[in-house]
Amino acid sequence: MMEKINTGAPGLDDMLGGGLVRGRPYLLCGGPGVGKTILAIQFLREGLLNAEKVLYISLEETADQLKNDMSEFGWDISDIDVVDTAQEITEGKMFLRTDEVGSHPEFTLSSLIEVINSKLDKQNIKRIVIDSLTSVMSLYESKVDMRRNVMSLMNFLSTTDCTTLIIDEVGGLSRLDSVMEEFLASGVIKIHTVEKKGEMLHSISIEKMRGSDFDKHIRPMKITSNGVVVFPEETLFE
Repeated sequence: MMEKINTGAPGLDDMLGGGLVRGRPYLLCGGPGVGKTILAIQFLREGLLNAEKVLYISLEETADQLKNDMSEFGWDISDIDVVDTAQEITEGKMFLRTDEVGSHPEFTLSSLIEVINSKLDKQNIKRIVIDSLTSVMSLYESKVDMRRNVMSLMNFLSTTDCTTLIIDEVGGLSRLDSVMEEFLASGVIKIHTVEKKGEMLHSISIEKMRGSDFDKHIRPMKITSNGVVVFPEETLFE
């Protein structure tokens, strides 16, 4: 029987039939400001509560920005290992910043995988967040190269024995339909923004989940002072 782990977001595990299958990569997608990063941090904090080592690859914002954002929820994320990026203005390139002295490789898919491997060699990491797939895809002008390299990333993540959430900032499944179906994710979780009676509401759905039954409905979701909360017994439209 496949082992499942909790996501840390109340109600979401009910939709997932008990949680995520351990050791697989999953896609978390949606537009800006819908709570993807908050949910991802909850996922890692749940790992910390279970004495797991966790890793956050922040390709969109700095580690300091991430810590400041999460402090609004009263969360101290100092125990989360964060790798972020910095831009070298004169060269116009992005570099990965790790806690290793003198280690600031240029941001490429190969260097990203090397950094993750280095972390895995030194720590018994069980949960990873990569924020975001959009940043990885932006490395490639050719759609063929983009698909090939996304496939390589997913194949690599599938061998790590880590449960990984990959954030897609745009939620553009149409851009990578073939890649998603054949290579990417053991599951796809999507956060939506909908308008109801003049109010903008968040909702969440499970688009795909391999090897596990799941709730096929779109369920209401709120970003509260305690983070993302899902309401698995409620319907968005009555």
